[in-house]
Amino acid sequence: MSTLVFVVTFCLVAVLVYMARYSGRLRVAETRIIAAPIAEVYAQIADFRRWSEWSPWLEHDPDAQASLSDKTDGEMSRYAWDGRRSGSGEIMHVRMRAPIRIEQRLRIKQPFRIRGRTYWRLADCAGKTEVTWGMNGRVAFSLRAFAQTVQAMMALDFRYGLDRLARVLEPDHAPSYSLTYLGIRDIPAGRYVYKTYHGSLKGLGDALRLGFAELQQQLADHGVEPSGAPVAVYVKTNIKWRTTVCHIGIPIARTDFDRMPVRELPAHSAYVLRLEGSIAALEVAWYQAMQRMRIENIQPDQRIAPFERYLTAPDAAWAAVTDLHVPVRRQ
Repeated sequence: MSTLVFVVTFCLVAVLVYMARYSGRLRVAETRIIAAPIAEVYAQIADFRRWSEWSPWLEHDPDAQASLSDKTDGEMSRYAWDGRRSGSGEIMHVRMRAPIRIEQRLRIKQPFRIRGRTYWRLADCAGKTEVTWGMNGRVAFSLRAFAQTVQAMMALDFRYGLDRLARVLEPDHAPSYSLTYLGIRDIPAGRYVYKTYHGSLKGLGDALRLGFAELQQQLADHGVEPSGAPVAVYVKTNIKWRTTVCHIGIPIARTDFDRMPVRELPAHSAYVLRLEGSIAALEVAWYQAMQRMRIENIQPDQRIAPFERYLTAPDAAWAAVTDLHVPVRRQ
C-alpha cells in the first residue's frame, strides 16, 4: 500500500509542478472600424440592456437567462448570463469615461473559469469609430497548460462580438459576411487533385485563389473536367499558433487519372455551416461551427479531415460562398 501511495503522490506532485510552469495569463485585444459616430457606439456598449443584440456568448443558446442590475449603463452596473448549454458568467462596469473608454470586470464560470479585466477603447475616425475590445486575465489553475488555446478562443469571441456590434450599428451597410447553420448532411465519397499549403491561416486566402486557378489550368491541360466545386481540406491546424497544413483541391470524377497528386474523400456525415462573404472570416466561421456543435452535443469525427467547399471561388476581395464541413460521428 505504501508503494501505491508513493506513486500516486509522486504523480500528483509531477502534475502540479508541470502546471506551475505556465502562468495562465490571457491577453486579448481585437480592433474594428464601425461606420457609426463614437457617441452611438459608446451608448450601445455602455448599456447592458442592449448587449443581447450582439453578445458573442448568447447566439447559440436562445434559452439562456440574462439578468441585469437596476441601473444598466453606469459604473457598478452588472450583466450576467446563465445557459444550460452556453455556460454562465458575469460582467460589470467598474470605470467609465464617456465616450472613449470603459473598464469592466469579467467572470466566466462555464464552460471554463476565467477571471479578468476587460476594456473598451473608442476613437473617432472622421465620423466612424475605431473600437478596441481587450482583456487581461487568467484561467483557472487546472487550465494553465491550455491558456494559449483559451486565449485564441477568446480572441475569436471578441472578433465575432465586434462584427455583430457593427451589424447593429450599421443598418445601411451590408455585412461583410453572414453565417447560416445548415446542420448535419450526408457527404458522398469523392476524389480530388490537390497541392499542399503549409503556412499561416492569414496567408491562406491568397494561396487558395492562386492554387485553385493553377489546378484548374493543369486539369484543362490534361483534358480533365472538374466534377465539383473547389475544396480546401485541413490536414492539420494549430489554433494556438494559427498555422495549417491544407490540401487545396479540385474534385474529379475520373478514377484512372494519376498524372497529378490525388486524394480520396470517404463518404461520411458532416455538420455544415455556410459562410457568405469575406473569407477573412473563415476562422470565426469555423469557431462558430464548433461552438454550435458543442451546444447541440454533436461529436466530431477526428478520423476525417474537415474541409471547405467553395460554391463560388474567392475573388480579389476575398468574397465567396463557402460551405464548411466538420465530419461527425454517425447519429
